[in-house]
Amino acid sequence: MNLKSPAARYSTGMAIWMVLYAAALFGSITLIQAQAPTGPLLYALAVLPALPIGGTILTFLAYIERVDEYLRAVLVRRFIIATGLTLFICTAWGFMENNAGAHHFSLYLVYPLFWGLFGITSLILRKAS
Repeated sequence: MNLKSPAARYSTGMAIWMVLYAAALFGSITLIQAQAPTGPLLYALAVLPALPIGGTILTFLAYIERVDEYLRAVLVRRFIIATGLTLFICTAWGFMENNAGAHHFSLYLVYPLFWGLFGITSLILRKAS
């Protein structure tokens, strides 16, 4: 694998961030359950798994900057549509929670929802416009 190619850098970066995410998730849950911390330490441990998610976003943005103009246009279009669908679904679900008693949707699920919608969008949108 050519580590200088945008795809290889993206794959390697995402793999590293996902390993860090799994370690942070497992470690924070284990420490919270074993030690029952309180105050700032509890909040720090609770937010720890979210930090590698920021790394995945930066890795994706770096990938978009490294690809050619056509692929960049396709990716940005997919990203914008998936973001809009995520915002729409989360807003609609929030109204259903408040006004119709729908089951609570945990906010940590917004990230996988977005990437699921990005995947569906990618299957449907094959070209820039």
